[in-house]
Amino acid sequence: MRKRYKAHVRFSDIDSFGHMHNAAYFHLFESARIQCFQEMLGPDWDWNQEGVVLVENNAQYLIPVSLSDQVSVSLHVTKIGNKSFTIAYQVWMQEKEHCRGHSTLVCYNHSTQKSIAIPEKLKTVLNQLT
Repeated sequence: MRKRYKAHVRFSDIDSFGHMHNAAYFHLFESARIQCFQEMLGPDWDWNQEGVVLVENNAQYLIPVSLSDQVSVSLHVTKIGNKSFTIAYQVWMQEKEHCRGHSTLVCYNHSTQKSIAIPEKLKTVLNQLT
């Protein structure tokens, strides 16, 4: 299942050429990922004990995005391992793909500062997003 979320282009995302700076796309990816996790895991999820850390971010820029553009971000899970998973993203405007990318995240206990196996509830959510 793919999830799709509205995204907002901020003034600070725009570079001197009048289009979204390449690093700002990662903010769109992160915002969609957070919205999805909050929606599917709920507000009581303990991110300190069963959190994630980002280990890789990738983006392929296809069509520039401008300040006035109304964009959305779709996401889905492409890989689930024992401790890590990969989420793919697409940035859309008027049904045209403007950017695509992926992030790899590792499950992490921030109290012990060690990687952990993907918690069962999170694994269930990730499987729903494949």
